[in-house]
Amino acid sequence: MPNFVGPETVDTPSTDALCTYPALAIGGSPIPTTVVVNNTPLKIIAGAPAPYVCAPTVPVPLPTNIIPLPCQPGDRIIRPLVNKTVFINGQLPAVTGDEAQLLVGGTPRPLTGPFQHPTILIGTQLK
Repeated sequence: MPNFVGPETVDTPSTDALCTYPALAIGGSPIPTTVVVNNTPLKIIAGAPAPYVCAPTVPVPLPTNIIPLPCQPGDRIIRPLVNKTVFINGQLPAVTGDEAQLLVGGTPRPLTGPFQHPTILIGTQLK
């Protein structure tokens, strides 16, 4: 069952023809909500309606890059793949199974954890 993605959630590294883009925590500025968890307002990483802008990863040129061509920027956004129906204050929270994506080149970067609030489960029903 999916858990919330947080600013400390790390994505996976990626490589293009010229550079490698190391794994990095999502970072950015989580969106405050009116939901309270443990007496603290919940802040979420939202995948929609607007893409969440992550902290950029710093590209490293590959040693095989004989001709010193510049690396593409390491700007990343969150792509919602799992949660399509649960909104909080009009925002679609990013959850386990979603991914970061490089803006230039569109390289997917699956999220590896850690995730926030493991006792809050998205898309579940009380029995």
